[in-house]
Amino acid sequence: MQNNFKHLFSPITINGLTLPNRVVMMPMGSDLAGHTGELTDEHIKYYEKRARGGTGLILVENVCIKYPEGSNGTTQLRIDQDCYIPRLLNLTEAVHKYGSMIGVQINHAGASAMSSRIGMQPVSSSTLPSKPGGEIPRPLSREELESIAKDYGKAAKRAQIAGFDVVEIHAGHSYLISQFLSPSMNDRTDEFGGSAENRARFCRMVIDEVRKAVGPRMVISLRLSVDEFVDPGNHVEDTLEYLEYLNDGVDMFDTSSALNPTIQYQIDANWLADGWRAYMAKAVQDKFHKPCVAIGNIRDPQVAEDIIANGTADLIGLGRGLIADPDWCNKAKYGDVNTIRKCISCNIGCVGNRIGGNRPLRCTVNPDIINGDEYKKNQVWEPCNVVVIGAGTAGLEAACTAAEVGCNVTLIEKKDVLGGLATEISKIPDKKRLGDLPKYLIYRAEHLHNLKIMTGTEPTADFVKSLNPDLIVNSTGSVALLPPIKGLHDCLNSEEADVYTVFDVIENVEKGTYPESFEGKKVIVIGGGAVGLDVVEYFAPKGADVSIIEMMPIIGNGLDASSKASTGACMEKYNVQQLTNTALQEVRPHSFVVKTPQGEIVEMPFDYGFICLGMRANAPVLAEMTALADSLPHTELINIGDSVRARRIIDGTWAGRHQVLATLERMGFMD
Repeated sequence: MQNNFKHLFSPITINGLTLPNRVVMMPMGSDLAGHTGELTDEHIKYYEKRARGGTGLILVENVCIKYPEGSNGTTQLRIDQDCYIPRLLNLTEAVHKYGSMIGVQINHAGASAMSSRIGMQPVSSSTLPSKPGGEIPRPLSREELESIAKDYGKAAKRAQIAGFDVVEIHAGHSYLISQFLSPSMNDRTDEFGGSAENRARFCRMVIDEVRKAVGPRMVISLRLSVDEFVDPGNHVEDTLEYLEYLNDGVDMFDTSSALNPTIQYQIDANWLADGWRAYMAKAVQDKFHKPCVAIGNIRDPQVAEDIIANGTADLIGLGRGLIADPDWCNKAKYGDVNTIRKCISCNIGCVGNRIGGNRPLRCTVNPDIINGDEYKKNQVWEPCNVVVIGAGTAGLEAACTAAEVGCNVTLIEKKDVLGGLATEISKIPDKKRLGDLPKYLIYRAEHLHNLKIMTGTEPTADFVKSLNPDLIVNSTGSVALLPPIKGLHDCLNSEEADVYTVFDVIENVEKGTYPESFEGKKVIVIGGGAVGLDVVEYFAPKGADVSIIEMMPIIGNGLDASSKASTGACMEKYNVQQLTNTALQEVRPHSFVVKTPQGEIVEMPFDYGFICLGMRANAPVLAEMTALADSLPHTELINIGDSVRARRIIDGTWAGRHQVLATLERMGFMD
């Protein structure tokens, strides 16, 4: 086997612990734990998969060291009692058998906890909330801080007993220690506030208690927000200053960034480049000469290799990338990088499920984060012909899944290109990362000998019947929602009108017909959902005077926390006018007529007007295919993805995997 990226896959020794390579799985909450804070079998298997995939060091998501006061999330892991040690030992053994090392992140949520969950007022450094509009916490006394520091030490000792190789102290991301370190959350005037030394005092107490508990030979990592991206707050130089009081107590630095108000720089927005945060690791490493983890949307193994080879950092942190593909390391080291299922930073199944949703971790590009590709072991018992109509992301996943379990598959696409809406939207510059999903699916499909792809083909009943289908999968996607509003359809079809949809934006971007600047131009976007915000984010930075109109009370309703913060920051930066509870009444060639919350009818002129009211299901051949399936004695039909109803990509890829497999099982083709 070839051995690619030799710097990335070289070993490194930290305080006597040798990691087999430089890839570190970042600690990410999963909501896979049991309701009492114990590891579940599913949870252990989730981490075991990433070890089997070649990850050098796995850092388990933050665990609670003081319950319920310090709890974060509805099903957070706990390590505040000895009863959690046995299951944690099962986890470390499962990971160690593959040669990976494993650490655990210990944490107290502080003011990031919610009183509705913990049954008490959250605690912190002061009375400043962890985010605008957040709960007012109670300041902790010195005696309480000493007790909590000891709780960290006890938790670290339990981690050591359970077989962990590394204990990581979480000192970033608006959790308790961060609430002392950051001037944005600490206005104390005693020994724990004011100067960098004072603000670092509590963190130092924690480090000392942890070191006393685990001894000199266990690796201690410190996770921190090197740049908080808030004012007043810590920026790189401020962090380097307070680390002078902490450096000698730890063995490595996990260099993250941001606080709750700037979460788009903590859970990277999709427009941020691969490795964009590496400069933070470089700054810390250059001053303190200790191993540092560089993170930040790293998806491409070559970017990771260059960071190590150039001496920017010693370790590479992959978070969502390892949710998307647990075999990232093995594929990069031994295989074809085109087979890596890259995270597209959509933040839907991870951030969107967990933060605010209280649901377990899922992934848009990986329909099964626990079992991975195990479905391929179960092949069909007898020949089975599957016809998939529509080659968007749902159809591609369905076709690949069916072929991988042994079916003979024909994938029919009316257009000349594959990938559906994801391919189209990815043509917008800030959405280009989305294109990694259809690229991966297409590559996967093209390398399956029993999968035939037919583009530019009409899926007529006669043609589909000629393929002798046992299973027909309708996956024809969605089209723009264009309701019967006065003037709308006339203006969209008129060259004299300046009214467009997002698809016109995509076409002009692809052709390069838009000017570099829209300075002085008035842009109005109707629709405050994801599509409308994509249009806003394209035109606002180019100097346009942008307004966005939404008939509901909230713009960005349903977006994950990271995306919402990112779009909100963009609109604030470029003074985008946000009009909610405002309904479109009429479309004119150069203006929109709207009804304000007060019931007033107002005409709003524009240079560019965009209708972004979302998408609707498009199933033009469903009735025909249903009739065909009904006419054949042993043929079934399922309808998946947006052709059921317009939803998110994650819903289509999930159905393309699980609904197809369940249907084949129900039909008797496989167990």
